[in-house]
Amino acid sequence: MLQDRGIRRGIEVFVKDIVNPDTPLKKARVVNVYPHPSRWLVVQYEDGDIVQVEESQITTMFEVNRRGREI
Repeated sequence: MLQDRGIRRGIEVFVKDIVNPDTPLKKARVVNVYPHPSRWLVVQYEDGDIVQVEESQITTMFEVNRRGREI
């Protein structure tokens, strides 16, 4: 499913916090994507922190721009 959305190593994404969904999205770069059927990937935030996140936590810039045009 990650591949279908165009998510691969080096792509910039927005990550939402599962614990505090009201916080703004954080910009990050994909460092590693695990093989299918895994839904997990590793991202590095702009401040240098590296974390593992689930697919449901991320949004690509393309998806954000497309959503803006639909409104």
